Amino acid sequence: MKPTTDTHREKSKVQTRMIALTVVTSMIILTVNIVLFFYISRAIEVINNVYATNVTIGELSDALAGVQGSMAEYLDTKSTDSMEQYFDATQQYRDYLSELAVQGQGKDNMAILQDIEGLSETYLEVAEETIQAKRGRVVEKYNAGFERSEKIYGYINAYIYSLNNEQFKRNSEKYASLRASLRSLAFMTMAVIVVIAVTNILLTSVMTKNIMDPVRQREIMMETHLKDAELKYLQAQINPHFLFNTLNAGAQLAMLEDADKTSGYLQNVAAFFRYRIKGEDKETTLEQEIALVDNYIHILNVRFSGEIHFSKELEDGCLSVPVPGMILQPIVENAVNYGIRNIEREKHIILKVERLSGLIRVRIQDNGIGMTEERIKEVMDGRAGENPVMKDSNGVGIANVMSRLRLFYDREEVLHIFSEGADKGTIVDILIPLPQDEGDSAAIQEIYETVSGEQDVQDNAGR
Repeated sequence: MKPTTDTHREKSKVQTRMIALTVVTSMIILTVNIVLFFYISRAIEVINNVYATNVTIGELSDALAGVQGSMAEYLDTKSTDSMEQYFDATQQYRDYLSELAVQGQGKDNMAILQDIEGLSETYLEVAEETIQAKRGRVVEKYNAGFERSEKIYGYINAYIYSLNNEQFKRNSEKYASLRASLRSLAFMTMAVIVVIAVTNILLTSVMTKNIMDPVRQREIMMETHLKDAELKYLQAQINPHFLFNTLNAGAQLAMLEDADKTSGYLQNVAAFFRYRIKGEDKETTLEQEIALVDNYIHILNVRFSGEIHFSKELEDGCLSVPVPGMILQPIVENAVNYGIRNIEREKHIILKVERLSGLIRVRIQDNGIGMTEERIKEVMDGRAGENPVMKDSNGVGIANVMSRLRLFYDREEVLHIFSEGADKGTIVDILIPLPQDEGDSAAIQEIYETVSGEQDVQDNAGR
């Protein structure tokens, strides 16, 4: 028990150190981010305050222009709207003057602001007198008042322009100083983060060095065991009944027939099992899959005295397409075991490969006992149980084939089964999308609907 206890203690120490390192580095990074956020927030506030005065000065100038303009309009039209505009502009102008006083302008600019305030009081008094003279229809008085207000208006505008320039110079100096501070802060922050990152990497490397070698060794052992398990699984997939039957048939053939036939038979058996052991999850080509079916049919015809009539219709240029391994032989095997094995008439299986729009269709057709719609639905939904009577099965069913086809091509519409019913044969279509047309799902769906409606099993039923 001591080695186990020491191992647990060592693991506990490593975990404690890793947690401590993570906590310390996280706290440092969090602190740096909090400080950075605080200074950035203050910098944004200072920037807002720096240029707030210039904004207020601009608004003050606009309000003064509004007072003068609305007064002139009232003198021309004496309308109620112009009078209301005059009162609104006057109130806005007073508000902006008060806001400038509150913001503070420094010693140099304060004198200019005081001059603006004094002239403004005089200007507003003259403007009010001019308005009242207009209302009283004292022409000479409101004309003189308007001329005087225009002069004062010009003086105030000049002072406002001067105040704005002085304030802009002052703000520019503040902004330059603030920008230098932010730049220094950014460099300091980056330096701290780099130091923390480098230190964290070094400490992590040192702390994990002692545990990496055992982990690598365990991974290598796990990979080795996994490969052994996969090989055993693939070997276990070969049904021993099928293997014994084929070998017995080979022995009988060696006694009764010429050695050449026995050699050909055994070569097909060897090729079949060599391909089978290679695994169903490996990528292969349609041509190799068809070769495996040829081997399989040859083996069956030796066992069953050539009673299976197998024919192929292969379109040129369609056999090099990549496919997952072991997709055709299981379907042919099902056609034999569940379709044609127990029928009295001649047993036919046709393998047809043709190019359609955007895909290659592989059709496996038999003239056997057929399938009901309910049975087809069970098979397509993966709810069809394996027939325990059939001992020659290789262990790979249609549900397995469909799953691998869907994973390999990343689409659902990969296999379809249809039959006219009892004793009418069965057709299984595999739809292989062409690599250059994989995005043409609409075309494939159209073809799928077409093949789903085909019912040409009857032509083969009487063979």
